[in-house]
Amino acid sequence: MYKNFKPVVQPSRLPSKKSPTLPLDEYTPSPSQEGNLISPLLGGDLGVGKSRWVLSLRILPDLIFERFNMREWHGQACLSVLSLILCVLCVLCAFAVNGNLYGAENQKIIVLAFDGADMNLTKQWMDEGHLPNLDKLQKIGCFKPLVPPYPPQTPVSWASFATGKNPGKTTIFDFLKRDPKTYMPDFAMNSVSKQQVLWGKWTPVILAPSAGAVLFLIIFFSLFFTQCTRITLMVSSIGSAVSICGALFFLIDLYLPQEKPIVINNRQGSTIWELATAHGIKTRVIRFPNTFPPDTIEDGEMLSGLGVPDIRGTMGTFSYYTNETVEQSKDTEMGGKVIQVKFSNNKTETIIYGPRNKLFKRPPGEINLPLILELVDTTASQNKNTPPLSPPSQGGDGGVEDATVPSHTNPPPALGGKGIGGGSAQLIPENNKDTRLLKIETSGQTQFLKEGEWSDWFVLKFSFNPFVKMYGIARFYVISLEPLKLYLSPVNFHPEHPPLPISYPDNYAKDIAGKVGLYKTLGWAIDTWALNEERIDEDVFLDDTDFTVNKEIEMLKIFLEKQDVRLYIQLFEFTDRIQHMFWRFKEEDHPAYDKKKADKYKDVIFEYYKKMDEIVGLVMEKIDDKTILFVCSDHGFNSFKKAVNYNTWLVKNKYMTLTAEGDNKEKTLEDLFGRGQFWPNVDWDNTKAYALGLGDIYINLEGREAYGIVRPGSQYEKLRNDIKEKLEAWIDDKNGQRPVRRVYKREEVYKGFDPNLVPDLIVANNNGYRVSWQTSLGGIPKDVLEDNKKNWSADHCSLDPEITKGIFLSNVKFEATEANIVDIFPTILQLLNIPVPEDVDGRALN
Repeated sequence: MYKNFKPVVQPSRLPSKKSPTLPLDEYTPSPSQEGNLISPLLGGDLGVGKSRWVLSLRILPDLIFERFNMREWHGQACLSVLSLILCVLCVLCAFAVNGNLYGAENQKIIVLAFDGADMNLTKQWMDEGHLPNLDKLQKIGCFKPLVPPYPPQTPVSWASFATGKNPGKTTIFDFLKRDPKTYMPDFAMNSVSKQQVLWGKWTPVILAPSAGAVLFLIIFFSLFFTQCTRITLMVSSIGSAVSICGALFFLIDLYLPQEKPIVINNRQGSTIWELATAHGIKTRVIRFPNTFPPDTIEDGEMLSGLGVPDIRGTMGTFSYYTNETVEQSKDTEMGGKVIQVKFSNNKTETIIYGPRNKLFKRPPGEINLPLILELVDTTASQNKNTPPLSPPSQGGDGGVEDATVPSHTNPPPALGGKGIGGGSAQLIPENNKDTRLLKIETSGQTQFLKEGEWSDWFVLKFSFNPFVKMYGIARFYVISLEPLKLYLSPVNFHPEHPPLPISYPDNYAKDIAGKVGLYKTLGWAIDTWALNEERIDEDVFLDDTDFTVNKEIEMLKIFLEKQDVRLYIQLFEFTDRIQHMFWRFKEEDHPAYDKKKADKYKDVIFEYYKKMDEIVGLVMEKIDDKTILFVCSDHGFNSFKKAVNYNTWLVKNKYMTLTAEGDNKEKTLEDLFGRGQFWPNVDWDNTKAYALGLGDIYINLEGREAYGIVRPGSQYEKLRNDIKEKLEAWIDDKNGQRPVRRVYKREEVYKGFDPNLVPDLIVANNNGYRVSWQTSLGGIPKDVLEDNKKNWSADHCSLDPEITKGIFLSNVKFEATEANIVDIFPTILQLLNIPVPEDVDGRALN
C-alpha cells in the first residue's frame, strides 16, 4: 500500500547526513491510498485529512533528526524513544478526533422485540418483583414508555421502528388498504403481482417450432447419407418435426404457466438492517414484521416474519373436521374452514384445502389433497411405529410417497415451558385404556393419534401438474373421537422448499430447519383464529403457543452460542397473542368473562410476561458488558368490551347510503383473500364516506374514488370536520362513556404521505372500545355498538396511542422521560456510528 511513496529514509538504517530534507508533500499518497493509510496503525479509516495528519506524525522523527544533525549512535536511541512517544500520541489523538472509533468497530447491539408488551403491566409486575431480569436491566440502564404511531398496530409500529419514519412515509398505516378505483380492500404490507414466465403466452409459439426445426435438421442430415429417396427423406423429416412441434406446443401450453405470482414488499424507507449491512456491520433479523419478501442484506441474514402467508395466501386458515351437524357455514369470520364428514364403516374421505391455482387458467381453482380418516382399535396399531416423515430435502421427489427417512427432531421445551414436544405419534402401550385411535392418511404419510394428542408435522405435497409442486407442513390435533372433532393447523410454507422467498439468503430458512427442526413459517404463527371461533380450547391454544415459542427460543440460543453478528434483532409475538385471547379473564365485567374458566386462566398473561422476562435473562447471562441490549414493544394493550361498527354509524348519520337495508351479510376473511364481493348494497352516488380497515375513514372524494361525490376543498374539509365533531361527541347511552377518544386528520399525524393512499380520518378509541371485525372487512351490521363476546377480548389496533404505550428498556442510560418508536432507529444508527438519514422523523436518544 506504500508503493507510491518516495521516502528518503530506508527502514533498516538512519538517513545519511547528505540526504536532502523533503517536504511533507513528498510523502502524500495517491488518492486511492489516502483512506487506507491509518489501517495498519489503528485498524480503521479516519478519512483523507486525518490520514495525512497521522502520517505526518509518523515521519516527524525523521525530519527532526535531519534538522538537528544528530550523531548516528545518539540519533538511533533518541529516534526510537521519540518514535514510541509520537506513535502513542498518534493513537490518543486519533481517538480524540473520533471518540466512537472503538465502538464503531466493535459495538454489538441486540434488540429483543416483544409484540404488544404493555407499559402499565410491565411496570406493575416489575415493581412487585415478578420480573427480576427486566428490573435488573432497568437499574443498570433505563425503562421508559415507548409511544407508538397512529394507529398503534403491529405492522404500522414496526415499520416506523425499522425506518424511523412516520406511517405516511412508510405507507404502512394499517393491516389493510383500499383501491380507490374499486373500493376493494387489500393487504397493506405487501402486494401480489405477476411475472412473465419465459415469453409468457408466446412461449409455446417460440419453443415448439424452434424444437421442431432443430429436429427436422437432425433427421434430415441423418437420413441424407442413407439410401432413402428424396421423398422419404422429406416426409420423414417434416413429419417427425411437425409431430414433435405439435406435441411440444400442447405440453408447454398445458404444463408451463404463462405467469407466476410475485410478492412486493410495500414498506418504504431504508431500514436499520439495510443501512447497517451497507456499512459493513454483519446483521441478523429473525421474524420481524414487514419483511416479506425478505430484504437483501449483504453480509447478513433474515428470516421473514409477519406478512408471510400460509399455503392459501391468508394470515392463517385452519380446518376443523367433524361428523357433528353444525349450523355454521364452511367459512368462519376469521377464515377457518369447517368441514363436515360422514363415516362409513368407521372410515371417511375428505380434503385438505390447499393453494389457490394462480398459475394455470384451467381448473381446478384450488389444489387440494385427499385426506382419509379412520377410527381403529388400539390393537390394530399396537407396537407399530408411525411412519416417519421425509421432508423434501432428505431425498426423492419430496419424499412423501416414500416415508422411510426419519423426520426432523423436535428439541425439548425451553425455559421451563410446558411445551408439547411435537414429536412423532407415540407407540401405544399394551395396557392403554383408550380403545380407539384415529388413523390419518394424507400425502403418502400415516399417523395414529389418541384423543387429546398432536401429530408430528405432515409434509404435504400439492401437485399442480407432474412438474409443478408446492410443499407445506401442518399438524393435526384430535380434540375428540366420538363425535369426531379434529383440528388441522394452517398449512405453513415448508421452510426448506418455500414457494416464495421467506429468508435471505434463500437457503437460510433451510439452514435453520437443519438446526432446530421443522418450524412455523407463517407470519401470524400462533393460531388465535381457531380459539376465537371456539374450534379449539384454551389448553390446546397454550400448547401450540409453547410449541411455537420454544422453536423461536432455539433460534435465539443458536445466536447466543456464537454471537457472530454485531446487530441482532428478533421478534417474539406471544406477548401480543396471549393478551388478545386471555384478557377476558382479568375483568369480571367483560362480556366474554367466564368465572369457571377465570379460576384456571386468570394468571396466563402474567405467566407469559414472566416468560418474556426469562428470555431477557437468558440473553443478559450470555452477553458481555460491551454489548448493548434493547428490549422494546410496538404498543400496549387495552380492554375490548364493545365493538364499533363505523359503517353502520355512517349510515345512521346520513354519510353512507344503502340500496338494500336488509342486506347485512357477514363478511369473512375468505371474502378478502378470495376476492369475494364487497360493498354489494352501497349506493356510491349518494355516499359521502366509508370505513375500512382498523379505524380508517375515507371520504368518497371526487376525482380520487371511482364514484366520488365530495368536491375537494371546502366541501371536503367541512365533511371531515362534521364527522370528527360528531364522533368525538358521541356517547354510549348504555354507560355514558365516549367510545371515541379522538379523531385525527391525517395531516395532524402524518408527514410526507400519499393523499390518494392514506385515510382521510383516523379514529382513536377509548379503553373498552375497538373497531369491529365487520368494519375492518367493509361489513355493515345492524347495530352501531355490539358487546364483544368473542375470546379475542383485548386490543390496541384502533386505540389512541396516548393510552396504548409499549416498553423500552436498555442496559444504557438515556435521559428522555419517554421515547417514541421512531426514535429507536436513529439511536441504533448513532451507536453504530452510522450517519442518520436526513428524512427520518425520529431523534436519537441522548
